[in-house]
Amino acid sequence: MTIEELLRQCDLVRVSAEKLANCKPFKCGEDDLDEFFAKDCLTNQQRLLGKTYLFCLKNQPDTIVSAFSLSNDSIRLTNRITDEYKEQFLDDTDLRDKTLKRFPAVLIGRLGTNRDFAGKGYGTAIMDFIKVLFRTNNRTGCRFLIVDALNRPETLHYYAKNGFHYLIEDERLEAKYMGIGIGHLPLHTRLMYFDLLKLNVSEE
Repeated sequence: MTIEELLRQCDLVRVSAEKLANCKPFKCGEDDLDEFFAKDCLTNQQRLLGKTYLFCLKNQPDTIVSAFSLSNDSIRLTNRITDEYKEQFLDDTDLRDKTLKRFPAVLIGRLGTNRDFAGKGYGTAIMDFIKVLFRTNNRTGCRFLIVDALNRPETLHYYAKNGFHYLIEDERLEAKYMGIGIGHLPLHTRLMYFDLLKLNVSEE
């Protein structure tokens, strides 16, 4: 599915209590995500901790096809990241000439697709939409999209298929970077990033 096909079928709306009250319950098959989009996203929005958006069917506005939340974040090159992964990141992103310790990013905090629409290309089309949105309408200077992807094969495959890379591929070293003891392995989530400059679009 392309972005154009997605936008022909769906409207993008920002979440509100009124909108959620007028929609059928959103079920993506992940209890944590379902609970977040049912109520926690409103609290986050009120506290300016993130904004949540819904794609709803044009011909059935009460049906949420997908939901996602966004917030400001950064990729931090702290002393907890090994030189190997630091050098690899700087080489891959052509940022070796910068002395920054933080690189601006947007965090896709939550993203889910209604299980009734799973496997039909919506997930990739929505990710493409988010990429183009920040590549062409980048108002503050945001170089990366980042996610804390659930550490399970199907989720990691989805993000890898959509061009995301591990900041630190070795899970034990990522635990160190996150300040988590190796006793907590395997990690619940994996940090992955997408470089918006890799997207070949014309800026407006």
